[in-house]
Amino acid sequence: MSALPQRHRTILRTAAVCAAVAAASLGPVSGAFAAGAAKGGGPTPADVARCTVTKKVPSILPVEGMYVEIINRPIPENGPEGPQAVLKDKDGNVVGGVNHHHPVNEEAGLKLTNLETGHARLWQRRSVGGVAFAPTDTFPLLPAGCPVHWGAGGGTYVRTVKLADGVSTAKVYRLGPGHYRAEGFADGYSFGSIEASADEPYAAGNLNGMFTALSSKGELVSWIAKARPSGSHNETLADGKTIARVTSIGNGYRADLVDRGGRTLATLAARDEVVPYSAIKIGSLWAVLETDGSITSHIAR
Repeated sequence: MSALPQRHRTILRTAAVCAAVAAASLGPVSGAFAAGAAKGGGPTPADVARCTVTKKVPSILPVEGMYVEIINRPIPENGPEGPQAVLKDKDGNVVGGVNHHHPVNEEAGLKLTNLETGHARLWQRRSVGGVAFAPTDTFPLLPAGCPVHWGAGGGTYVRTVKLADGVSTAKVYRLGPGHYRAEGFADGYSFGSIEASADEPYAAGNLNGMFTALSSKGELVSWIAKARPSGSHNETLADGKTIARVTSIGNGYRADLVDRGGRTLATLAARDEVVPYSAIKIGSLWAVLETDGSITSHIAR
């Protein structure tokens, strides 16, 4: 796991929890950033078929009947499938090709650029050696609703969100109806993921005091927590009107969130490694309870 700036390494965790974070042993996906693949498979064959579009364009080689078949589809996490261009003779036999892993083929006179845009550009040249590549064709656009990338650990890529520390990002993937996953990255390395579904509509993780929370609607927020009390206590949350009443439940803590009139709005429970973080969203207010009884909250802007 890539380290965050020094100002975030000293924030807010007990020594035991900090050690766990530093080791990247961050608990189960249901409650914390967790390394490894999320539940759910990758794109189905039907997804791949729906998100594949092809086009035939002339080859500029001086050979009768030569053409290039360009194929646009989302870039996978692994494997050769993705945007590609295939040079074929008049009978349809493959002469050579390029794809997102090998975007230049000197012998076939093919090159791909702009692969991360969803509509790559094809370059060709007439012969090997001494002749520059020239752009000849732009790939057809992907069908509506198809991502540029298929997600790692399954799902369809939705968007990338910059996190509160200013250097990390989270990629959000849709795994199904009401089912999303967010994978965090720092310096290009994944530090784990959180997952929210209809059964567990909110999930959260803590990376050295930077909290990230996800909903089953795909909403994602991130904030740097301030110093806060732990154990059994009452405190007012970030909206200035919701009160958290935190009490011990033996192997963890429970927080009843109430309004000024004492009406219960939601209840959170965090229990050791089973559910190390418990998260909720009430209007624009997000709150996360940890197993030491500390609670942090944030107003989404």
